[in-house]
Amino acid sequence: MDTSKYPIEYQIACIVLTALFLWSFSIAREPRGWRRLFQSMFSKSESFSVNKNKVIDESLKRYGIFVAMTILVVDVTCFVMMVTHPLRMKQISKEEREQQLEMQKVIQGNPEAARVGIMPK
Repeated sequence: MDTSKYPIEYQIACIVLTALFLWSFSIAREPRGWRRLFQSMFSKSESFSVNKNKVIDESLKRYGIFVAMTILVVDVTCFVMMVTHPLRMKQISKEEREQQLEMQKVIQGNPEAARVGIMPK
């Protein structure tokens, strides 16, 4: 895979999102160990409640799966955008690409000039 045609932003985003997905999925898969680690580090030694810990484990599992799957969807979307980037850039004509670069320069160089186009007179 030639990395020169894939933007570095997409590559970094895919790596970070994959790591976040694996971490959140491991928490959702085995919440008891993560809860115990969190409680040992941050919780005061309060009265021990089995029911409270079960509720915490169940909610970690329920919301953890939702968060993990959301991160996975974003990760796959980012990966597809990265892989299709060269094809999308080929389809854009040279004139359109020059106009986009010019607009980016205007927006980056003078944000007030960029706002003038969208503000009513």
